[in-house]
Amino acid sequence: MRLLIYSKALYSTFVYYSPDRILFDAGEGVSSILANKAFAIRRVFLSHGHADHIAGLVGLVNIRNNAMGDKEKELIIYYPKGNYLISEMMNFLARTNRRLSYNLEWIPLVPGDRVELLQGQMPRYVETFPTVHVPNEISLGYNIVEVRHRLRSELAGATQEEIVRIVREQGREAVSEIYEQRLFSYGGDSVPIKPAYVEGTEVLCHDSTFLDERDRKEYKHATLKEAIAVARAASVQKELICLHISSRYKNKVHEIAAASGYYAGLGFKVVLVPPGRIFTVD
Repeated sequence: MRLLIYSKALYSTFVYYSPDRILFDAGEGVSSILANKAFAIRRVFLSHGHADHIAGLVGLVNIRNNAMGDKEKELIIYYPKGNYLISEMMNFLARTNRRLSYNLEWIPLVPGDRVELLQGQMPRYVETFPTVHVPNEISLGYNIVEVRHRLRSELAGATQEEIVRIVREQGREAVSEIYEQRLFSYGGDSVPIKPAYVEGTEVLCHDSTFLDERDRKEYKHATLKEAIAVARAASVQKELICLHISSRYKNKVHEIAAASGYYAGLGFKVVLVPPGRIFTVD
């Protein structure tokens, strides 16, 4: 899994998920920073309509129409249904880009929706879940989920010869079961996400605007402590990526980077994304 992240609270936030060429949110400067990768993007998933998460759509839509790249590859933008700020952006882009060389499609989503990403032996899809950021604005989080196969639990102690015999007599379905694994979860700007929505995910991207709870004046964003608590309750398997860190901490970027790692008592790594820096996670 490879992620390219830029996040500076109030200015710009986006996450490029390389395996499926997905962009989560589109803050200002996304096309400049991604450069040629902007042409690789297949889908954009917007969490909400604040400018620091959607302003980059203006450049992204335009650059794919004019720069040197594949100008015919369609772009699909998914967004929370009923979000009025995103509707205004849709109208603006329609008025200012009347001659696109590619198909630009907008698809509204509600909590519980699924978007198919990949078919085959191990299909993947995106599922939506509700988040809470500010009153009177709908916002969504997203999970990337992979459908996998594993040996049935009742056969855990069986020998290889026994399993082969069952397959020959009854088929592969008799020895395997299907399960769904959340690979990556993104919550956008939000107060603490309900752990059940991201239960068992391998990697969780969570709002961590405030490193010190005393700096929070309004309950619209999460703290680092709250993000860790969510990840612990959700049994995150590999990494908690803390982003949207306030620029008030910009003079502590070295401390922030040094704080990344395995905290005592946690079964996952905690990664803090320094505000205003291009950050890569492998």
